[in-house]
Amino acid sequence: MNRSMPSGAAYEQALLECLWAYADTHLTGQLDGGRRDGRPPVLAKGREALNVIVSDEAETEALTALMPARERHRHYGSLKSSQALAQSVFGLPLIRDRLDLLAGLEAECGRPAFFTDAGGWTGGLEQEVEALNERRATSIDVWLQGPEGARVAVECKFTENEFGRCSRLRLRPGDSGYPAQLCDGSYSVQRDRMTRCSLTEIDIRYWEYLPTLFDWPADVDHAPCPFGETYQIGRNALAATVGSGGSIDPASGHALIVYDARNPAFSDSGRAGRQWRMALDTCRIPGLLRRVAWQRILGALSADASMKPLLATLEAKYGLRPEQV
Repeated sequence: MNRSMPSGAAYEQALLECLWAYADTHLTGQLDGGRRDGRPPVLAKGREALNVIVSDEAETEALTALMPARERHRHYGSLKSSQALAQSVFGLPLIRDRLDLLAGLEAECGRPAFFTDAGGWTGGLEQEVEALNERRATSIDVWLQGPEGARVAVECKFTENEFGRCSRLRLRPGDSGYPAQLCDGSYSVQRDRMTRCSLTEIDIRYWEYLPTLFDWPADVDHAPCPFGETYQIGRNALAATVGSGGSIDPASGHALIVYDARNPAFSDSGRAGRQWRMALDTCRIPGLLRRVAWQRILGALSADASMKPLLATLEAKYGLRPEQV
């Protein structure tokens, strides 16, 4: 490793080398033909499904059905896709009814990352949340539903260096909502609006619930807006606690962040790590926000011998290795 290289660049370079080595061995003739330097392998159009790891060909149809093509993100065909990684890792426990492998796995806070007992729990991928009146509904990467309405909203990260932030600060001419919804970054009345948040102005219900979960009172100005940097984390917390009928129950569920322990962006000094701390430090509900590394999830899956082909491929493709749990 070049020790003068910034840690983020070193992580990225090592991962690209691993992805290209895997592609050269397993995906010959299946890529889009793009350049190699500084870019991950990308599957050719129509070949994107090859990004999901299938250990048993008999399970291909069931595994593919978890993520219909219409639900795929724009960069699903990139071997860096966190969505394809999530489908590969969570897919087999879901289709094999082996969510019990995740039972009792500890999050960083010491609470269960998922649940203590898998009895009665089911799940799926890309679950849309309808209760917040969003123009584009929050879509949860992995959605787990348990007894008595319990739920876990899982956000899967991989090589990303930050969580999604509020887009109202970045509106440009030609964007939908510009200029009426443009925000200067503060939670305050702006641009002849009647409310402090431009999203509240168009009846999106975030601020109806956020003060229940975070120390962010809705009836005073904030500069900067605390939701701006923590937008994606906050939306997942809302997804876990706001029911379909529009009522909030902070005890009903939690938001779980899954990340690559090697990614320096999620360290305390990294951008994603700082965003996480901003949300965690103002969260009013103990255990609402939890984190666990991919490596620990793979360690839990390793208890089932039938998962060994999956784990071997995850290591070959991504360099991800199970951590003993």
